[in-house]
Amino acid sequence: MQNTNTQPIYKRTWFIVTMVIAALVVIFGGSFVSSSNGMNRKQQDVEEQTGAVQAALQNRADLIPNLVNAVKGSQGQESKVYGQIAEARTRYNNAKSDYDKADSQDAKTSAMQNQEKAMNVMVSSINENYPNLKSSDQMSTLMAQIEGADNRVTYQRLKYNKTVRAYNDKVVAFPSSIVAGMTNHKKMSYFAADASAQKNPEVNFN
Repeated sequence: MQNTNTQPIYKRTWFIVTMVIAALVVIFGGSFVSSSNGMNRKQQDVEEQTGAVQAALQNRADLIPNLVNAVKGSQGQESKVYGQIAEARTRYNNAKSDYDKADSQDAKTSAMQNQEKAMNVMVSSINENYPNLKSSDQMSTLMAQIEGADNRVTYQRLKYNKTVRAYNDKVVAFPSSIVAGMTNHKKMSYFAADASAQKNPEVNFN
């Protein structure tokens, strides 16, 4: 005959086990949701900063036609430099199109790097071909604007990399790395300037 006195003990044991399991599910479930939400927020920060970098690049690109017109007015048209600038503009527009069509953050970063490289070619082409251009009020203003645009691109690039670093830290750090693997969160690439453009192009027409 089964001892009925042991039944309450079994019931209490199973109740405690059930409560412990439920508590663990709540704890780990909450931790999972918290980690996932944290990575999603960091990802949103990266996307926001991507827009800031793109805006800075576009602002700099918008100054190039004014610079070209100023050079043209002072020096007269020369087919060589305008051919180089036209080619660089095409490369910039292609990179901008790649950015608009990008379906991943790394693809956007690569496109932005190509945009910056193309702009550096445009400015450098003018600088190399017109070393003796005399300064003017218009030219001085454009030089100051381009320098400011360069600084904004540099600032936003560095800020972008810091934002990506914060996201990547979440992806690789334990235990959030486990959540990252389960939710398909992957490391993102940093914004690295082209090797030929580590230094901002110097626009010096004196």
